[in-house]
Amino acid sequence: MKLSVCVDALYHGKDFCVSVEELAQHSIKNIEFWSWWDKDMEKLLWLQQRYQLRVTAFCTKFCSLVDETGREAYLNGFLETIEIAKKLRCSQIITTPGNRTEKPFEEQYQNLLYTLGQAGEIAKEQGITVLLEPVNSRLEAPNTFLDHSDLGFRILKDLAHPHVKLLFDLYHAQIQEGDLWRRIEENLSLIGHLHAAGITARHELEDGELNYPYLFQRLSETGYRGYVGLEYFPLRPPLEGIQALVQDGGFAAN
Repeated sequence: MKLSVCVDALYHGKDFCVSVEELAQHSIKNIEFWSWWDKDMEKLLWLQQRYQLRVTAFCTKFCSLVDETGREAYLNGFLETIEIAKKLRCSQIITTPGNRTEKPFEEQYQNLLYTLGQAGEIAKEQGITVLLEPVNSRLEAPNTFLDHSDLGFRILKDLAHPHVKLLFDLYHAQIQEGDLWRRIEENLSLIGHLHAAGITARHELEDGELNYPYLFQRLSETGYRGYVGLEYFPLRPPLEGIQALVQDGGFAAN
């Protein structure tokens, strides 16, 4: 398995490109981030070429997938994101569905399927995968349409698009639903990327109730070849926690 570092989380509040360069200078070459539109993408491209960085994933613009009136804005933002992904040679784009509306659930669900399917077709042309991410509603996103991985897997099965997968965030899933390994094992073919953080304060992985060594061992035994993205807010200097995982957790740093 390979680690990917979410720069926006581990270096929250710090200069993005300076943080990327610090990681690169310490041989951490797999990075991901949240928004692209508020960052210097030309500088990131320069850093990527200089240090041979791999951008594993980043987000498209945060427009609704469940509200039909937001479809045009979503797809236009997605097209912009595709162009950035091509420049960075990034093969995964993260999306969230937005907040639920007052419309009936099934209407919102069908809107999501249609718009996500359109995005999947755009991504397919470029060899890119769309990662749909559930986010917990208990602590962080009370109005989100998608807060359970079960619903996420239902969406993917109904959509049946090879270029749309689930971003299974272990932090969000543990807070919202638990029973993580069974959910992963039964749906591994639908998972394109993983995120990890300590439970429940979202610090380093060892800071909390979740047995990450067990989960990572089981995941390794499946032959999972994707990334585990570190998306936590560290209590100590970011490099210390990353390097400890590389040394003790059996991960590849790049």
